[in-house]
Amino acid sequence: MAALTLKRAPDYDKCPVSFVKGQIRRGSLDEWNRRYRSGVTAGTTKVFFPDAIEGYHIVRKIPLDSIITQMLTGHGGFSEYLVKFKCKEDPSCACAPGVDESALHILLDCPIFGRARYDSEQEIGQKITKNTVQEIMRNNKKRTKFLEYTRKIAEVVIKKNK
Repeated sequence: MAALTLKRAPDYDKCPVSFVKGQIRRGSLDEWNRRYRSGVTAGTTKVFFPDAIEGYHIVRKIPLDSIITQMLTGHGGFSEYLVKFKCKEDPSCACAPGVDESALHILLDCPIFGRARYDSEQEIGQKITKNTVQEIMRNNKKRTKFLEYTRKIAEVVIKKNK
């Protein structure tokens, strides 16, 4: 109310506040992306989203829950991760001794989930590999089917490791 009665010009009359806020936001996203791309962490997440800004826009469209978050980050009920916190002694997958049970392993390679993977590949019309996951995540229809497959296998593994 007090601003309405002022007799001086506003300090920001050269451009809209929304423009300034957008510029600041773009700058922070660019810095975040630079750090994300050059960092050595987030290896699992980078398979799905190699670019933080694009990933940010995709993730906003996904109904996230604990299962999907664990799969996209690799942080959760997988033997490889549980060993780090001494919740489990052996990181091996049930499919083969010496093969770590990670989110990416069960999603892309584990023969235990080969049938589910094949069925999902038939539904989305594309092979699920480390090189195709990014493309699948960009496509709304494929992403929905892919995340259904992801949830299905993750629930089995997480339940087994409880």
